[in-house]
Amino acid sequence: MRLRLSLALVVLLVSPCAAAAQIIPEGVAPAAILTRAPARRVTDKKFWLTAAALNAAMIVDTKTTFDVMKRCTTCYEADPYARPFVERGPAVSYTAGEAFDITVMAIAAKMKGSDRPFFRKTWWVVPIALTAGHAMAARHNMRVGR
Repeated sequence: MRLRLSLALVVLLVSPCAAAAQIIPEGVAPAAILTRAPARRVTDKKFWLTAAALNAAMIVDTKTTFDVMKRCTTCYEADPYARPFVERGPAVSYTAGEAFDITVMAIAAKMKGSDRPFFRKTWWVVPIALTAGHAMAARHNMRVGR
């Protein structure tokens, strides 16, 4: 069975594929088809302020989490998504938080540069919601840490 699958895979990969060229409509220059619209600038002041707010809120949240963990022996991380990182220490938590924030902002940049108006207008919603969540978590940690 494994030999048959391997042979079928080799045949499919090695065999030539037929390709049809796209037909260019009459009266349209080929160069006009290949040119793209100028890209929108997505990394403006609003974008970087949103990214900075998200990053700062994540750092404060993570720092207050570890401050509480030092003072309170019965306290634990209640967030099931963050718990594995917190249990591994601050370096892993900060690295995972930064990676997550970078991913969120990369997706927000794609949304901001999108051709679809809905995405262009709502690129900021997720980063701001995450910033608010981090701020609320940091405030909660500060209250618990008293």
